[in-house]
This record gives sequence, C-alpha cells and structure tokens, in this order.
Amino acid sequence: MDAEWFGYAGAALMTAMSLPQIARIVRDRSAAGVSLLTWTLFVLAGTGWLSYGLILQAPAIIVGNLTFISTTVTVVVLLLRRQRSWPLLSASLVPLLAVALAVAALTRLPGAVASSLGVLLGIATTVPQLVESIGRRRAGLVSEVSLAALFMLLAGQALWLTYGLTRPDLPMIVANVVAVTVTSSLIVVESRVSAKA
Repeated sequence: MDAEWFGYAGAALMTAMSLPQIARIVRDRSAAGVSLLTWTLFVLAGTGWLSYGLILQAPAIIVGNLTFISTTVTVVVLLLRRQRSWPLLSASLVPLLAVALAVAALTRLPGAVASSLGVLLGIATTVPQLVESIGRRRAGLVSEVSLAALFMLLAGQALWLTYGLTRPDLPMIVANVVAVTVTSSLIVVESRVSAKA
C-alpha cells in the first residue's frame, strides 16, 4: 500500500478527533478539565507538520494538516471563549493569524527546522492534558475531555506512525512513537476520571 494512504487515513482520524470534543464543549457548555495548552500545541504541531509537508511537497502531510488545523483551531476558539472569556472575533482571529505567520516563517527555513518543530510539538501535545487529567483525578473532579476524541487521536497517531515507517520518515516515526505512548496513558487516566464521575 502507498504510504500516502496511511497519511490520509491518519489525517482523517486526527481531523475527526476534534469533533467529539467540540460537541462535548458545545453540549455541556463547559470546558472543565480540557487543556487549552494541549489544544494550542495541537494547532502548533499541525502548523509545523504543514510547513514540513509544504517543503517536502508531500500531499498527505499538507492536506492532513490543513484539515487538522481547521478542527483543532475550532477547539482553541471554544476554549478561549469558555475558559478565558475572549470575544468571538479575537478568539477566532488570533489563532488563525498565528498559524498563517508561522507557516510563512517556517516554509522559508530548511525542512529540518520544520520537522524538528513538528517532532517537539508532536511529542509535547498531550503532555499538558495528561498532567491536567491526573490532577483532576486526584482531586476527584469531573473532566469534560472526550474519550472518543482520545481514541480517534490514538488511531490517527498509529496511522501516522505507519506512514512514517512506510516512507521511511524518522521525524514522523519519533514523534508518533512518543505520542502513541502518552495518548495511551491519557486514555487510561481519563477512563478512570470518567468512571468516578
């Protein structure tokens, strides 16, 4: 199977993983326990990988991260509105402007810089949520983190890992091995938080 198809499948899952979180925030009118830092890092990681894809001219990376950024920015907008009380215009424009400026800057640099940023941010994305979820579990607090989103994230990361192994693409492999490990841990913690609630 062509490596690009693993990338497209991973991109579809990574894009879709935001939808249950968006639905939960809108339905419950709460974003308690959802890490703004994690979702901001998702946007930044997608920006780094988009830039890397543009430099390499890799269609799956480009398309996948354009769609991923669109849904993760939506979560960031909702979190800025719910957790920080930002006006809708500011909450929408600031993340989009940051993405545009970052892509413009990163695509002018060597591919190794964009891929390094993608690796670092890809590794770091779920760590703040893991810390938040552990703290909420210890305190016996409810969490609005969507388990469906986490399972889709994990499946998407596994597909991107397969993409990296098939190409082979070392930055993609490293980022996703760590990401799969952290996301698996996060699922275990969130399952226990949800079971208590």
